[in-house]
Amino acid sequence: MLFVLQDKPIDVEALAATMAQLDIHYLRTPTSAEPLPLEPSYLIAVLAQYDSPRVREALIPLFLRYPEFARYVPDLITALPPVASMTLRHLYTAAVYLQRLWRGKLEMYLGPLPLLPDYFGQSEWGLPAPTEHYGEAGLRALAEHFQTKTGDNWLSTYQAAISLFLIHLRLEADD
Repeated sequence: MLFVLQDKPIDVEALAATMAQLDIHYLRTPTSAEPLPLEPSYLIAVLAQYDSPRVREALIPLFLRYPEFARYVPDLITALPPVASMTLRHLYTAAVYLQRLWRGKLEMYLGPLPLLPDYFGQSEWGLPAPTEHYGEAGLRALAEHFQTKTGDNWLSTYQAAISLFLIHLRLEADD
């Protein structure tokens, strides 16, 4: 059975409000929108299926902030439609490598974090292990793999995602 969204579109403001409740300020600042239910698998599925690339990319900071949400990924990739499943595998794997690459900085703000398991990088795409060069080798290989498929510069997308996430963590720490 596929995990499909409701018939009515989910407003980006509701997603932003939900992410803000989770202390992730990656999407625009929410207005007075009502947040979505905080069921992690539902939130992950919504993000993976959303029509805006910027919203889908919010999967990266979600997994970086809540690595325990990784436990939902294996079931979701079989439950989501094929395109959303690929999106989830791709952006989750980016989070795996980014977590290794930025682990010191992430733990400075968030405390000790469990490592995200590499479900797809090595086994599905033959990418370097997350431990190789602190995740940088895998991140570059992942970007190259998807750039070949889409023509997009994925490395800059990953770098923008982690940069924005770290900026918000620093701002939170300064408050």
